[in-house]
Amino acid sequence: MNKLFTLLAFLLSASCNGQDYSITDSLTQKVETGKAQFLLIECYCSNGVEIEKTETKIVTIDVKGNLSSEGYQGKQTIPNEIDKETLMFKIEENSDTLRLISKEWTVIHHAYLIEKLKISIPHRMKYEIRKVLGNDLEGREIK
Repeated sequence: MNKLFTLLAFLLSASCNGQDYSITDSLTQKVETGKAQFLLIECYCSNGVEIEKTETKIVTIDVKGNLSSEGYQGKQTIPNEIDKETLMFKIEENSDTLRLISKEWTVIHHAYLIEKLKISIPHRMKYEIRKVLGNDLEGREIK
């Protein structure tokens, strides 16, 4: 009976051998402001957002993101980098408003979260930061 428990414990520990990973990558994205006078930023951004006023007419987004998997029990392919499309913000333009939407998400053991975000905007542009709630990240998909 002891041998059976030992065998079961060994098999269980072998099947629970996960491959956790954490990858950090960064990207700079430039956006023409056009007629926009207001910037709306939507992100979870747990470390906040740094806003810098500049003399240019371009919005520059400097993002540093982290893609991770923790506690997953199966085999998985570990990526070498974060896909640039994931790092890029979705851009929507409506009338005088430019909307930047992060692509942050979580799914059980996996997550893409922004570690650092700096946005440079024209000095006359007004802005608002709308925080995406942590509960809303689960299964979130922005294309």
